[in-house]
Amino acid sequence: MTELRRSISSLRDALSDLEVGLNDTDRSSADLEDFKAALDGARTTVLAVLAAAGPSDYQKLVRRFRLQRATQVCQCVLYGVLDGTISGQTSGIARLRSTVDEMLRKLEAGGG
Repeated sequence: MTELRRSISSLRDALSDLEVGLNDTDRSSADLEDFKAALDGARTTVLAVLAAAGPSDYQKLVRRFRLQRATQVCQCVLYGVLDGTISGQTSGIARLRSTVDEMLRKLEAGGG
């Protein structure tokens, strides 16, 4: 296993532990902001490395990352709906619905 693979494995384990910690009621918004900033920094670094690989590879990988992230977000929203923490009255749900509806219309019309 390469050093990069070991690091990725360790990062996955650490993120899994952090995810469990996010469920603690003692978390602060500052902690969550630090967590978000760390993830954003890692994402920026990965995208910079990918950009160095070449424009066509970069665009292909960015599209794949976007779809993976969108899938993860939608799954999280679905879990929220299923466990009752998200409903039709939750702030932002109308905008999400509108965005998803528009995306689906464009895809069905051959726009993607």
